[in-house]
Amino acid sequence: MSSQSQVAPYGTWSSPISVDLVSGSTVSFSELHANPQTGAIYLVEGRPTEKGRCVIIEQRGTESIDLLPSEYTARSKVHEYGGGACAVSPDGSLIFTDANTSGVFRLKTANDVQPIISASEQSRYADFDIHPLRTNLILAVQEIHSGNIVVNTVVLIDSDDKSVTNVCQGADFYSAPRFNHDGTRICWIQWSHPDMPWTGSELHIADWNSSGPTNAKRIAGKAAVEGVGQPKWHEDGTLFFTSDLTGFAQLYRLKFPSLEILPVILPGWEEADIACKRVFSALGNNSYIFLTATQLVITSTKLATDSLLLIDLQTSKVLELSLGLVDIPLNSIRKISNTKFVVIGSTMTSPSALYLVDISKPSEKLRLKSSTALSFSPSIYSIAKPITFPRTQGKDTGGVAHAIFNPPHNPSYTPVPETKPPVIVSIHGGPTSHDAPGLNLETQYWTSRGYAYVHVNYVGSTGYGRKYREALNYSWGVKDVDDCASCVAYLAEQGLVDSTKAGIVGASAGGYTVLQSLISFPKLWAGGNSKFGVGNLDSMAMMTHKFESHYLFALLFPGDTSEKERQKIYWERSPVFHAEKIESSLLILQGDEDRVVPLDQAEEMTRVLKSSGKDVKLVVFQGEGHGFRMQENVKTAILEEEKLWRRTLLTLE
Repeated sequence: MSSQSQVAPYGTWSSPISVDLVSGSTVSFSELHANPQTGAIYLVEGRPTEKGRCVIIEQRGTESIDLLPSEYTARSKVHEYGGGACAVSPDGSLIFTDANTSGVFRLKTANDVQPIISASEQSRYADFDIHPLRTNLILAVQEIHSGNIVVNTVVLIDSDDKSVTNVCQGADFYSAPRFNHDGTRICWIQWSHPDMPWTGSELHIADWNSSGPTNAKRIAGKAAVEGVGQPKWHEDGTLFFTSDLTGFAQLYRLKFPSLEILPVILPGWEEADIACKRVFSALGNNSYIFLTATQLVITSTKLATDSLLLIDLQTSKVLELSLGLVDIPLNSIRKISNTKFVVIGSTMTSPSALYLVDISKPSEKLRLKSSTALSFSPSIYSIAKPITFPRTQGKDTGGVAHAIFNPPHNPSYTPVPETKPPVIVSIHGGPTSHDAPGLNLETQYWTSRGYAYVHVNYVGSTGYGRKYREALNYSWGVKDVDDCASCVAYLAEQGLVDSTKAGIVGASAGGYTVLQSLISFPKLWAGGNSKFGVGNLDSMAMMTHKFESHYLFALLFPGDTSEKERQKIYWERSPVFHAEKIESSLLILQGDEDRVVPLDQAEEMTRVLKSSGKDVKLVVFQGEGHGFRMQENVKTAILEEEKLWRRTLLTLE
């Protein structure tokens, strides 16, 4: 405790982590690319100060150079979640898609943009891969919108004649089309409704010649049974990929010509998810690299905490690199040389940043670029603590769930004696996702003001194996809600929080859990903040986009459920039909251009609550989609939430 600290109630502390810093002085790194031949490093950087524009930059040491003219934003809209907006060509140029026009372009040098595919309201492209010898040939995932019909395929784009030719079609979805090292084979992943890519997808391969693919074969994966991901060709012609057939995502290798599939044995890491941090909502994921013919670096996730492993393919020796990175995004690692790579990640005490790593001295990683321009003494930060707690609330008790807990912390303040802090319970989106313990400045915004903050990874979350993830099947809106209440009960029992001052916040699926929590445990929650959350499951099932149009079903009921029983479950678990049970204050934040959870979900919920005289406020952000990208809107969202917590969680004289 500092001798200079002053006594003040929890939640009232002043903090150097300002709302302007959190909303505008930070950027997001959505994609990382590199050219091993030249050592060039490229980032796709999301900038709130430019209305969320995604800029391609070249990172030269610690210097960042903008490459993309201001009229472009490098972001895809395939599956609505995007990803895979950019790729590096063997000739040194970059291929990217522009979110404003959905056109495809080649970026040769800074500000030298050449159109390949013209702007179209109907066609979207992502997940590019360029032929290793004929760089005019580009594989891509194409998504065509024609009224209410959406068709996904793999196509070949020829940048010379601007043609687009179908390569794979017939499945509902595709991802990761990839040429092998000499352009004689391709691979791709496909899946169809009712599966999501993580519940059941297939890896296919085919020979490739001037006429296109031939001799196509399914190699691995099975509907409703096995999810496969991240296929990557090795220089010796074999194909690596991940599969969760064992219950955890593990690495496998396909040999030619026998087509024998062999597991890559990783002693001690059999119960970790390898190269599969979260689920595959976004395209273009890259969580492992080949440094040499016999060495690879790969991301591992165990108990929602990430690390990087150096693997010797000949001896199966595994070395955990001492980097301190605990939260590593999906498109996050690229080779620079046989001994060096770049990686994006955050530690317990530093926000997301780009690092250069030499495997001969990994603990001396060099930070090339941070996601925030400002820095603070680590003494201001609350250190995250992964916790496991008993499931004690609701009808389906027993077993355990998990969370990441950040206690209130600010060295300039001491709490009033004999008091416990208010707690903000944060619910991740997805719902098939998880929160990790890496430093998050928005979390620190609250903890440095005297709030306890906990990210609940309820049953159904990723990061703990397939069995834990599937425990939410048929129970969304029940088990996730119960786990949030159980977490508060556990923290209160441990003397870490004041359970009479509990607020809950979440976005998307997390926003739905917020609404359900206020209904299921009306006496527990003092307030709630639902960011673009679902209020009416029935209308959501009818109106949602193609990628998630069957997602709700497995979360709510078995496939053989009758239509009458489905309607009953929709009614039982739709917050809008039980809004009269809500007793606490509610803030709803929503973008008017959201195609995943449309604006009418928020409007209907607000209308019903207001008609019952409830305390509800709806804030609609113009020009925002599923998530807030613009600085002014991110700032307003935080300030509105702070108003909510100050009047519901704090006892101020």
